[in-house]
Amino acid sequence: MKHKCPICKKATDSAADADFPFCSERCRLADLGAWASEKYVVSDPIFDEEEILEGERKTIILDLDDTHDPAN
Repeated sequence: MKHKCPICKKATDSAADADFPFCSERCRLADLGAWASEKYVVSDPIFDEEEILEGERKTIILDLDDTHDPAN
C-alpha cells in the first residue's frame, strides 16, 4: 500500500517501510511526541472542566429499554 508520510509527506510503502505509514523512525517519534504534548486532539471535551472543579455536576439519565436484557 502506497501512502505519504503524515509528517514529512515523503512517499512510503507498507511493503518496504518498517515504520509505515511513516517514512522513518524519526517521523514516527515526531508524531508520537505531538500526541504526548497534546498538539493533536481527538475531539473537544463534551463537558466544561470548570463546572466539575466548582462542583456543578450535571446528571444525564438514560432510559434503557430492558426488553433486550438477556436476564429477562
